[in-house]
Amino acid sequence: MSKGKVYLVGAGPGDPGLLTLRGKEVLSQADAVVYDALVHPRILCFIPEKARKIYRGSRGKKGALSQAQINALLVKLAKEGKMLVRLKGGDPFVFGRGAEEILELVKNKIPFEVVPGVTSAIAVPAYAGIPVTHRGMNSSFTVVTGHEDPFKDDTQVNWRHLVKDEGTLVFLMGLHTLPILCDRLMTEGKDPTTPAAVIQSGTTARQRTVVGTLETLPGLVQKTGLQPPATVIVGKVVELSGDLKWFENKPLLGKRILVTRGRSPVNFLSELLSEQGAEVVEVPTIEIRPLHLDSMGKGYIQKLPEYDWLVFSSSNAVEIFMDILFKQKKDLRHLGKVKTACVGEATAKALKNFGIRADLVPGDYKQEGLAKSLQRVPLAGKRVLLARAQKGRDVLLDFLKKKRAKVDLWPLYENRVPAGTADGLRNFFLKEGGVDLLTFASSSAVDHFYSIFRPAERKKWFGKLPAAVIGPVTAASVRKWGGKVAVQPKRYTTQDLVKAICRWSKKIPHFEKGGKRGI
Repeated sequence: MSKGKVYLVGAGPGDPGLLTLRGKEVLSQADAVVYDALVHPRILCFIPEKARKIYRGSRGKKGALSQAQINALLVKLAKEGKMLVRLKGGDPFVFGRGAEEILELVKNKIPFEVVPGVTSAIAVPAYAGIPVTHRGMNSSFTVVTGHEDPFKDDTQVNWRHLVKDEGTLVFLMGLHTLPILCDRLMTEGKDPTTPAAVIQSGTTARQRTVVGTLETLPGLVQKTGLQPPATVIVGKVVELSGDLKWFENKPLLGKRILVTRGRSPVNFLSELLSEQGAEVVEVPTIEIRPLHLDSMGKGYIQKLPEYDWLVFSSSNAVEIFMDILFKQKKDLRHLGKVKTACVGEATAKALKNFGIRADLVPGDYKQEGLAKSLQRVPLAGKRVLLARAQKGRDVLLDFLKKKRAKVDLWPLYENRVPAGTADGLRNFFLKEGGVDLLTFASSSAVDHFYSIFRPAERKKWFGKLPAAVIGPVTAASVRKWGGKVAVQPKRYTTQDLVKAICRWSKKIPHFEKGGKRGI
């Protein structure tokens, strides 16, 4: 068997948006991925479902793979002919031991490629409003490991040189050694009043920044209880953080929000919430399974030009319909003069992606909105093909029959709870502290989510936990399960839901360390 190839990919400092385009491209083609503890979960969504995912553990903790074990694993998988990705936080060559892994590959004559990542040494200060260089303040910066004891005899850091250099000092992973780190700098002659800062979990929703001086910073950090991973910045540029701070001003920073989704790696609601600073916990509660194409379905495809209206209830219906159309060796010309109607803007957007602009799209997100828009359309005697889920609401179906349309109902797919979701959710709420807010974009998502839990669990975890819903139908489903609806936009769109969540967030305090989420 021919040897595979290893791609050493930097995942960036935390924010999944900082993954490079090349990194995403390589991940999407991988046969296997070995990844680190600090890689954001949403980045893992770009890995193909069939690919093998291997978690190397958190360095220094029980069960984690040693560097020698990782090296051996990379060689073994590559020799099996795998297209392998070694996914590392930050940049592989900035205190990432990337060179050690590459040298092992070279030793075994295994092809490799390095995909650099955005290093936390620059990105984390930038997210805290601290430029590592600034004209008039400094013209250089130095990146130093924060793991070493600054007072040990065999230190590789030239502390006297650091003190003499007027540039910015960036210490990576320096939280545990912060007191002696500051002490060593002052001992070597650094002014105790030099501005300094510690940034916890930079570029993520858990980011927190403490600003002080070399003399005061250790005490301030101890009082605020910052946790690793953390980055330490020393230098005059820290003074700019007050004016340049932007990330920590986001309205949802510090909020942990649960988003229910399908198997798709990209979720529009998650992206919008993350842009507003939220820590998004994505849970796949709906798995879309296309139904077998029977003779009746094939008949619908053949007779498409005979219909007056083609109605889609969801974006899933659009995508599955088009997949069937093309597999039956038809294309958009086969639709002829058939008019199209969609429930909601998201469904219309999915249709537009295939080159079709919907003839009718209500501003309302739900079926009632489309039914209202169709009130003005003469439907008596018209042939309508309604493409939807197997167990969907019958609002549109009943309306079309009432209008005396000749309706053919075509169930294209079924919704079900994916395997493993139940255990994963229970583990999350038991061990990870829960969330501040639930979000639901459909009634089926509500039913699938709540049905996972036993009545006692629903009462304990969700009885008082607020939920944000896309519209009144979804709200009714939440209340049916005993849930508490706290957020509901006036317009039933994803963008308006996020705006409503931001307004809600301003009315309640941010989650504080030691509190209880979801209880």
